[in-house]
Amino acid sequence: MYDRILVPTDGSPLTTRVVEYALDLAVLSGGELYTCFVVDDADIPARNVEQVLSSLEDEAEAATERVAGLAAERDVAVTTAVLRGAPHAEILAYADKINADLIVMGTHGRRGFDRYLLGSVTERVIRTGNTPVLTVKLMRPNKAVTTDDEAIEVARDALEREGIALTTVPETPYQESSTWIVRAESDGDTFNVHIDATSGNARVAKIR
Repeated sequence: MYDRILVPTDGSPLTTRVVEYALDLAVLSGGELYTCFVVDDADIPARNVEQVLSSLEDEAEAATERVAGLAAERDVAVTTAVLRGAPHAEILAYADKINADLIVMGTHGRRGFDRYLLGSVTERVIRTGNTPVLTVKLMRPNKAVTTDDEAIEVARDALEREGIALTTVPETPYQESSTWIVRAESDGDTFNVHIDATSGNARVAKIR
């Protein structure tokens, strides 16, 4: 069925659900799991390039090791890789290198398939690659937002619903009363995403 299944990871909590789907398939088919994290080296300031890349690669190693741990719990053979470059291109190149039978990736599954694929990387992999891609629908349930990382993930989701791909978060998210505020930048535009800390509901406001 599927001998070699590739599941890219970005280290986010949402990726875990994608990994579980890939592991289910690997168990059913007796296949091997491959996982990769692509360190996107675009737009890194010339100053401190190596320091930034080293930090990102440490993050990537940790993310792929988490996938390896989940695979070990299911007795699935796993191979990890940390790559550097444009995410969609590196994922496809790695899929070709390992002769992958299937790539498993996440999609938010909201209206407008072309606009709301997770991080737009999934869309590019589907459009430009030859390896079959299984997309896993990721719907974040509304819930209490208690940490900076959770606030950033909710903000990313809210922006993508507006067709905006978050590129950077220039400031640490902060709380005002029961509302998180996440400053986000995308293609030269800046937004404040206001998030209800109790429900997780978010509102996007363009500020410049």
